[in-house]
Amino acid sequence: MNGPSRFRLQRSSLLTLLVVSALAEAAWTVYLGWRLPRHYVADDWRIAWVGLDGAQVVMLVGAAWAAWRRRALLIVFTTAAGTLLLVDAWFDVMTARGGDLDQSIAFLFLEIPWALVLFYVSYRVMYQFANAHFNGVAVRRIMIPNHTHVVEVAEKIEPRELDPDL
Repeated sequence: MNGPSRFRLQRSSLLTLLVVSALAEAAWTVYLGWRLPRHYVADDWRIAWVGLDGAQVVMLVGAAWAAWRRRALLIVFTTAAGTLLLVDAWFDVMTARGGDLDQSIAFLFLEIPWALVLFYVSYRVMYQFANAHFNGVAVRRIMIPNHTHVVEVAEKIEPRELDPDL
């Protein structure tokens, strides 16, 4: 084998896994909506919130790094950071007590617009990437190449073309 061993998932297997996961998650969501109590005290409340906020910090730092280095990974980091901000906003409002609700709603006006800005950045970077590499083809129309094509392209690219700092 020429390179490091990599896990490969066939397209049909991936599609099956995604559909089965979506159906299982839908069933689990219905079950939880039916069975969970209306009131629940969590023992690790602080850890849950600090963990969520920590993940946001990691994604925002990753986005800053990717923007600074002009890396396409900016798409991943901004999408993840925006998603985490929306999750944070959702749980801020849904778990707020009477006195905390005003503060939670105030954070909505920070978190939701910031998440939308991050999604816009992600979209713009995808758009620019598509224009630069696929001659203006709309992002939604760009096909994922099959494995053989990816190997052929990777073999033709010199390392300096990928990273000018090499």
